[in-house]
Amino acid sequence: MRCLQILIFLAFWGQISGQTFFTTDYIALAVPQHYDGDIYYMNLETLKQEVRSMSTIPNNSNLLSSFPNLVSNVTVYQVEKDGGLTIGGIGISAKNQIYQVIYDFSQTQTLVSEEEGKPKSVLIGIGVRMVAKVKTRKAGINLTNPFSLVANSKNISGSLEVRVIGLASPKINDLIPTTTDLSPASISVALQSIATIKSQMYNEETIVTPQYIAFNLGDEALKRNNLEINKLNTQEAVEASSNRKGN
Repeated sequence: MRCLQILIFLAFWGQISGQTFFTTDYIALAVPQHYDGDIYYMNLETLKQEVRSMSTIPNNSNLLSSFPNLVSNVTVYQVEKDGGLTIGGIGISAKNQIYQVIYDFSQTQTLVSEEEGKPKSVLIGIGVRMVAKVKTRKAGINLTNPFSLVANSKNISGSLEVRVIGLASPKINDLIPTTTDLSPASISVALQSIATIKSQMYNEETIVTPQYIAFNLGDEALKRNNLEINKLNTQEAVEASSNRKGN
């Protein structure tokens, strides 16, 4: 059964990634941040959503029901000479450049609020992340597709690692592969590890700690990094919307 889940996951990712040369609308944070604000919590006893603070919710696998959105997200950062990261909207490489490519496979909910009348949205949840640090020897490599990295293995060098976001258990910890090179074999092992880790999420011993994973590319407030994530209050946004309608 687990082998079947892995094959389905790999086939799905290959189909989705093979269709695009662009990164997605949401930009992944290079380092996800702990989120302790409010979320829409799915009460499994009543099957109704409640706005709850994370401090009032048990951090067990039941919490996963509150994150209904399954997201496969790709973010390409170009690494500058000073080590800084610049967001790239198109995932096509230039020659002799260094990139950090984040492939996120996450389970989230989207929280929307307003700042000075402008909407802002973030992805809060958990996930598994593959991070490729790629140095290119030629232009025109599609960085958004890990299978393109396999096809261009002679024209790239770098490292590959798998990171788990907001999930912890002895089984999951044992499934995380060590950081390795960008060989086709390493990419294959990383993708299989991601699929296996995802199959372990709902185990009873899994501890779930939601993280602030990504933000929306179109939101100017977020692009200026002005979002105070731990003060994001969904209830205030709902009340503000209702007040505007009443006026």
